[in-house]
Amino acid sequence: MPLDGEWARSDVFRVLRDICSNANLDWPQMARDYEFDLASLDDPQGTVPIAAWHAVFEHIANVLGDDAVMFDLFNTIDIGCFSIFDYLFACAPSLREACQAWAKFSPIRTNAYRVIFEEDETGGFVEWPILEGRGEWRQNVFGRIGWATQQIEHALDMKAPPILIELATSQPNCTSNFQKKYQGRIKFGATRNRISFPKTLLSRPLRRHDAHLYEIILTSANSELERFGQFESPLSRIANEVSASLSTGTCTLPLISAKLGMSQRAVQRLLEKEGTSFRQLSEEVRRSAAERYLLGTDLPMKEIAYLLGFSELSTFSRAVKTWFGVSPKKVRDAPRSRSPAAANSTTGRKQSLQRPRVTVATPSAVRQSAATK
Repeated sequence: MPLDGEWARSDVFRVLRDICSNANLDWPQMARDYEFDLASLDDPQGTVPIAAWHAVFEHIANVLGDDAVMFDLFNTIDIGCFSIFDYLFACAPSLREACQAWAKFSPIRTNAYRVIFEEDETGGFVEWPILEGRGEWRQNVFGRIGWATQQIEHALDMKAPPILIELATSQPNCTSNFQKKYQGRIKFGATRNRISFPKTLLSRPLRRHDAHLYEIILTSANSELERFGQFESPLSRIANEVSASLSTGTCTLPLISAKLGMSQRAVQRLLEKEGTSFRQLSEEVRRSAAERYLLGTDLPMKEIAYLLGFSELSTFSRAVKTWFGVSPKKVRDAPRSRSPAAANSTTGRKQSLQRPRVTVATPSAVRQSAATK
């Protein structure tokens, strides 16, 4: 596919195809339904649209009938399935430098977000930003966390290192071996997707480090960064900055533009080109976050209102009533299965969230939106 819009590397689909080879998965039909190039799975530099990247994970979990399966599938794959990106971590000098490499080189994996690595006096964390408004991402992030934790386990040569895992989604109905292994150290319904490390672990040397080999790996990674880094999505930067700014009260066009280093008019022109506006994009991000908090967490209503940038609970309640037709309490109390089937329900999704063209998650919604432009 052309490297425009939001994309992710397609090798993750190849891995899913290979490890689920005995499952009843119709990949040609999935390619048609979710609008990605099937041939890209075997292209070392292939990419797929970010909406398909999310939707296929939900679809496969649904077919397998296990809403926790992605944890185990990706926590047990071989190191090297994702080529140079795997070795950037496994062969780094220390855990700190391995996490720094993830953050620096994440643009070779996707242009929809940047991995974050930060540390303070007590420890550090790796965080995957929440992609509001790009469809249901729950199964995809389960897979990413399973894979990242496996990388950490191998690099440190520890079966279950002392890490804390936070997930901004609800606990699955099923229970994976991964959850059992990290029992008591996985927090569902959090406000972020993050793995945290104690400070003593960050300086720990990694067992596979070889200085000469790592220089070769870095050279190769920089070459890929030159190729894929140029396809950054400005729209993703805007949407992600809006999402990150909700609770700070700085989610305005002048402030977001300043954070991005762009003029207000440049931001407006970019959004107009994509068939939306700053107001529409901000509203969509806030609405998507509201749905996630209400259905995927047990956070108090006042805290959700704060996280969404509402100064008053009454204002938040009116907004939810406008978006979903019912009060926040009724949204949270409404019967909803936590199974993959419910998460992947196209009909239910289109009724609750009618996204602008750049953020829809289902093929039918994409075509319907394009037809109305």
